Amino acid sequence: MNRQLNVAAIAALSAGLAHAQSNVTFYGSIDSGPTYVSNVRGAPVTLVDDGVLQADRFGWRGSEDLGGGLRAIFQLEGGFVTSTGGQPRAGVLFNRQSYVGLAGNWGALTIGHQTNMMFDAVGKLSNGVLFGSFYAFHPGNIDEFANVGQADNAIKFTSASYGGLTAGAMLSLGEQPGDTGKNRAFGVNLAYARGPLKVAGAYTSANNKALNLGAALGVKSLLGQTLAAGSPTAPVYTPLQADNLRNTGVGASIALDGVLLHAAVGQSRIRTAAGAATMTTPDCGANIRLAPQDTLHVAVSSTRLAGMRWRQFQVNNVVALSPRTELYAMAVFQQAAGAGAVAAINSLGPSSNQRQHAIRLGVHHLF
Repeated sequence: MNRQLNVAAIAALSAGLAHAQSNVTFYGSIDSGPTYVSNVRGAPVTLVDDGVLQADRFGWRGSEDLGGGLRAIFQLEGGFVTSTGGQPRAGVLFNRQSYVGLAGNWGALTIGHQTNMMFDAVGKLSNGVLFGSFYAFHPGNIDEFANVGQADNAIKFTSASYGGLTAGAMLSLGEQPGDTGKNRAFGVNLAYARGPLKVAGAYTSANNKALNLGAALGVKSLLGQTLAAGSPTAPVYTPLQADNLRNTGVGASIALDGVLLHAAVGQSRIRTAAGAATMTTPDCGANIRLAPQDTLHVAVSSTRLAGMRWRQFQVNNVVALSPRTELYAMAVFQQAAGAGAVAAINSLGPSSNQRQHAIRLGVHHLF
């Protein structure tokens, strides 16, 4: 009840601010539709899935002119689950972004809960964003290409554009007395955009990360840690406890006449006391405009980890009914290989064998 009252109070306050000054904006995205999955833990399933083409979210962003080219800025953004009305993270209203800072001709300095350097630069050039499907992000999102690895207690600097070149850096404080390295994360990125060409690279490092390789990929064990137990139909998953996770990524896109070509590669180095493992995924795709309101998206990717491999192909036809509303039809196919590997399309859960496909119809609206 208190949470409902708090949300209502925030909404009322934002309405007053938006009326009083034009630099506060309320925005959002809502996406939902049925998805058929051929095999999840041994059986097919049809579900109403949300936030696939774009994440379901709402938020406020704004700024105040402080004079001399300096502005105060803020953003509050939270996700929601359309099919249930719930929150992706229970008790966390603004799970996607919540920050305040200063901006000027030099760039922006912000403090709070923020997107990481990998998503800011390389993730936006990957299949997940440009193909337009959460299913197209790399298995388990270990490389943080998707915007679900936001950093708490983060101080971020993003430069202005100089001849199309921008740079960023972020430090997330672990806030552990007596151990400044525990839970600490940092990252840097560099991006270039000029005309139809975009190129970006990023590096991130995070200490004491829990990685859901069992639940996300169906991996039973890695680096001496048991990640999945029980039966295929009633599994018990335990996150891998990594001492450090280092991610490196590069990506590029180019817009030609009626076609957008894009490619990216991410590499994750997972380190524990028992050793290290490397996960690498290249992806590429093309968005082909069939008509002014009709675009065909095709994309492929290939992931390797500890002798296991996941190959994925996907196609998505998006029809724009207006500048803010789209209908789409999507198909995703994944084939796994290697000892212990099972198919596991991102976010849909592991198959009981090495094949999995998903068919989806959806409607997406921006507000």
